[in-house]
Amino acid sequence: MNSKSNHHPSDIMLENFARRELPVGTSVIISAHVELCGRCRARVADFERREMREWHPEAATVDVHVPDLEGMIEGIISLPRQQPGRDKELATAAQDRFVNGARLPRALHQAAVNLQWSRLTDGIHQAKVAVDHETRCEFIHMAENAPSPAHTHYGREYTLVLQGSFHDDLGSYGVGDFLLRDASHEHQPVSDNGCLCFAVLDRPLRFTRGLPRLLNPINRLRFRGGLAR
Repeated sequence: MNSKSNHHPSDIMLENFARRELPVGTSVIISAHVELCGRCRARVADFERREMREWHPEAATVDVHVPDLEGMIEGIISLPRQQPGRDKELATAAQDRFVNGARLPRALHQAAVNLQWSRLTDGIHQAKVAVDHETRCEFIHMAENAPSPAHTHYGREYTLVLQGSFHDDLGSYGVGDFLLRDASHEHQPVSDNGCLCFAVLDRPLRFTRGLPRLLNPINRLRFRGGLAR
């Protein structure tokens, strides 16, 4: 599975991924991007060959394959689900069709089972996935012409576009694109025709405009509580 990605993880991130030095949530999203992106797949293979030469010089000519994290993910992701309640109506058929119609990377197959969607704002829904205690992972569905709240970040947010496209103050992004945003970035994503993304955060968002700013203290508490479970 290949896409014409224009935005990629840095070489440092790819090398740390190859060395198995990243949190599980971050490894999952990079693994998904690597499956979609031939360029990054080749870079990871190069880093693995280099590491193999460092530890086993006689194995320098061995063909190295990009790691498939699917087996590890299946053993780690417990995917606890909240019991359906008032938000059940928000797990709409339209969102389910959007997810089911996407050609998801194998690293995300299990994570996308029985998603429970909740409303973030009008037209923006999220479905959280329990992966580890260091990151928060979630699918994000943006309806057509529904802007996300303007925000920056207390930490880092990694986003992978899975279907459709979106744009923000910094550029435009399509399937396979991998984005890193941190406290130096402020943006307001919006999709012209609908979009499905997978996102990984190590700290919560910080809303910067309008009424959502009132949610920042609650957002921090919920983020810490969610990682503790």
